[in-house]
This record gives sequence, structure tokens and C-alpha cells, in this order.
Amino acid sequence: MKQTKFILPAVVLSAAGFAMAAGSLWNMYVDAYQVQIPQLPWCAWENEDGSTSCVDPNIGGWWYAYAGDTENGQKVSFEPITKNDDGTYKLIMADEDGDIIPNGNLVKDVGLVVTMSAAGGSAGTPAIAGIGFDWLKDKSAMDISSHSGYCILYQWTGSQPLEMELSWDEEANGYDTWYAELPNGYNSLNFAWSDFEQYGWDKKPITIATEKSVGLKIRLMNSAAKEVKGTFTLIELGWKDECSVLSTESSKIARANSAKAILTDRMLSFSGVRGNSRVEIVNLQGQVMLKGSAAAAMDLSRLDAGVYMVRIAGSMNLAQKILLK
Repeated sequence: MKQTKFILPAVVLSAAGFAMAAGSLWNMYVDAYQVQIPQLPWCAWENEDGSTSCVDPNIGGWWYAYAGDTENGQKVSFEPITKNDDGTYKLIMADEDGDIIPNGNLVKDVGLVVTMSAAGGSAGTPAIAGIGFDWLKDKSAMDISSHSGYCILYQWTGSQPLEMELSWDEEANGYDTWYAELPNGYNSLNFAWSDFEQYGWDKKPITIATEKSVGLKIRLMNSAAKEVKGTFTLIELGWKDECSVLSTESSKIARANSAKAILTDRMLSFSGVRGNSRVEIVNLQGQVMLKGSAAAAMDLSRLDAGVYMVRIAGSMNLAQKILLK
């Protein structure tokens, strides 16, 4: 029997502000929106003409959403989302014909989009919400050590970084997995294997994670009681140095698009904004009603009910409407 190698040809993006080729593992042009497995399993059988058929039901690469333990008051959520018959989370992707399902997690010409939140965590029992894929459905290991690392093009609007986690057999190797941080904003990043780290309470060599890789996870891990929520958009995933690079100008625009003012019970906080940025709350007559800094949440309880504009000075130049009830 013959073992087949499969690498998806790189796709060149024509959108302004991008350079280089798209990540070959996942982008909006891959077959069936499935992660392109770098090495197919052994072919299942040989046809009469001598050719081999590799339609193996164990091939993975499908994105899924997952949650960590919720036994100690941890709370997680995903939007949009549905559930499988066994109660596990199911991303809303494409139908049997490969067409994008409207109002789901795939947005045409944008990427894989999912809003995640995690709350009620602690240092010992963090709240975890994430998405991931397995190379093979039965979670068998695959050797990816011939590659030098991963690249990713993404956007994240949460107030703390996500973590890109190298999945392995946790029963055999423990839960102190290797990870790299994905900061908020719109970023194109390259990670060599040497850029990944562990928390350190049960260290094992990273060669286990690369030579016996199960897949990849992108997780929001919150060790505090207060909710952390944001929207993650995956645009490209590939091997190191494959992903498109943002130009300087498009990076500025993307950072501005990722900036948000978040109103919760008349407390205004900020995501994707530098802490030293000046903030003004302006009424519809153009009067500045309140000034502050994005470094801390602003208490708007003294303002009358109505519509206001939040203005953030600096390179972001954010202007966002809010409604006080």
C-alpha cells in the first residue's frame, strides 16, 4: 500500500493590504471548509484499475467548539452555535453541498467567526471556551515535526489574549500543554516551535506535541470570575511563513475595526484600545458630557437616559454610539 502526501496549493489573496500566499491548512478557499490534512492515512483499498482509494472515514480536520470543566461554577458560551445529539457544541458551517449556512460561523470573504465568552474561573479551575480540530477523527497522533511551526491570520476583540494550543493525548501526557498567545486586534503571526511555552506544573518536551500531534486548539482561558467575551475571526491558518502579511496601512484600519466600547449596566469598558487613549462621552448636541481614559472602566450612572457618542482620540479615532436606559 502507498502512503500519500497532500498539501493544498497556496491561494493568492487579491484583497488590498495583503501580501504573500494564504495559509495552506485553512482559509476560505479550502475544500469543504475543512482543515487540509498534511498527510492522509493509508489508502483503504485498491481499485480494479490498480489505483488506490483514500476515502477514509477517519479523516478529520473539521472545526468544533468545546468547553472546559463547568463543575465549579465556570460559565462559557458561544454565538452562533447549535448542539449535537450528545450535547456537545456544534459550529454552524456548511450544508451537504458545501454551501455556507446563512447566519452561521462561516462568513463569505471574511472567515470562520465565533463569539466566545468565559466567566467564573479561578487560578486552579479556569473557565475555558475554544474551537479546535483533530487531524483524525479517532484522535490518532500525526507527526508534524518536519514543519517549523504555525502561522495564523486572525482577528480577536476580547480584552485578554487567546491561546493557540498544541493538542496531544492528554491522558498520556497531561494537561500542561504547549501554547502561544494570540493578542487582541487584527494580526498575522508566525510561531516557531521554540515560541510555544508551558505553564510549567507538569513539563514535558515539545517534541511530544509535534511528533505526536492530535490537532490544534484556540482557546479563551479565563482565571477570573468576571466574564471575558470577544469575537474570534480566523482568516488563514498554515505552516510558518505561509500566511498573508498585513500592510502597515491595513493593520491600522484593522486595529481600528477591532476597537470597541462595551456598555454593561452603565459601566463602559474598552476592547482593542490602548490604555492611555483619551475618551469622551458626547451627547447628540455635540457637548462633551464626560472625559476619561481607556485604562479603566467609566461609570456613566450620572448621565441622563439617551443616545451618546463615545469618542476615542489617537490612532484609533473610534466613534461609537451607545444607548443609556
